Amino acid sequence: MILYSAITKGSLILCEYTQSNEDFSQLISKQLKFIKNKEEKQQFKINQQIMYLLQNNQYNFMCVMQITQKNEVQDQSIFAYSFLKDISERFQLMTQSEGIDKGQFTKVIAEIMSQYNQKTENAIEEQKLQIKEIQNQQELKLKQVFQKTQGIQKNDNFGYSVNTCKSIFFVINLFLAGILVELFTKFDKYL
Repeated sequence: MILYSAITKGSLILCEYTQSNEDFSQLISKQLKFIKNKEEKQQFKINQQIMYLLQNNQYNFMCVMQITQKNEVQDQSIFAYSFLKDISERFQLMTQSEGIDKGQFTKVIAEIMSQYNQKTENAIEEQKLQIKEIQNQQELKLKQVFQKTQGIQKNDNFGYSVNTCKSIFFVINLFLAGILVELFTKFDKYL
């Protein structure tokens, strides 16, 4: 989530916007000393936040975001630089056509920041829903597997006892058939 955004020229902050109660102006003013004018993209760690900076035509476009987990840092920097590129393009367009109006451009920053923060929140909610759906699917599959294994055990036990009974019955029948054959041969003499 983008906490703060500003446009500077040299050490002068031209316009800024934040949805937070924190005073980022002082933090940014201190960081402006460390900006290297030859690098288009830079980032600085400030307490528990990261400041992303994009330089374009002697202007510095910057935003401050919370530090994320290590595996999300790359996605966050892509997100931040995409936001800064949008701000830069709108700023360049407005300065060429209308001139700079600090109050008007602060509203533009607020709009764009709100759009990007909504994208972040929607993406997070979407990921939470996907995780929940996967968990539900896994629970259902686990229940199905458990039921199948119980059914197999019941069938195996029942099948084993039926097969055993059939085998025993077959052996008994063979035995009885053998006795009957013997009896018929003995009694055949008398008939």
